Amino acid sequence: MTPYELYCFGESGNAYKVALFLELSGLAWTPRFVDFFNGETRSLEYRSQVNEMGEAPVLVDGERKLSQSGVILQHLARKHLRFAPTGVTEQDDALRWMFFDNHKFTSYIATLRFMISISKTGETPVTEFLRGRAINSLKIVERIWRRVISCWDNG
Repeated sequence: MTPYELYCFGESGNAYKVALFLELSGLAWTPRFVDFFNGETRSLEYRSQVNEMGEAPVLVDGERKLSQSGVILQHLARKHLRFAPTGVTEQDDALRWMFFDNHKFTSYIATLRFMISISKTGETPVTEFLRGRAINSLKIVERIWRRVISCWDNG
């Protein structure tokens, strides 16, 4: 089997999700560093040859190039039968949580992390807003996690 090629960069949580899947599944893959902060994804070459959306991660699987971490993860799960939900109900639930992750965590937490840690903006009204949204999103997950743990403890 030809190893996968993953267009990625270390600061990308979405690229990390895909790399983690590949590693945990023991799949052969090679990282292809994307110089995101110097504009590689905005270049005509990247958009015409790698991803017209100008984003990373991108997974090369033979002749296919897949973008969007949720789509990539779904593709890998289906193809390798690893971490794959079974049945329509589980598939819908997995998709629901992938959308939650992409909307709540990637949009709020990743943007906040970028502004504070990488751009060094310091606190601004925008970071305060993002922090509030991030905390609320994390509280949702924490409530559900506590319920799951309680079921395990009593189960």
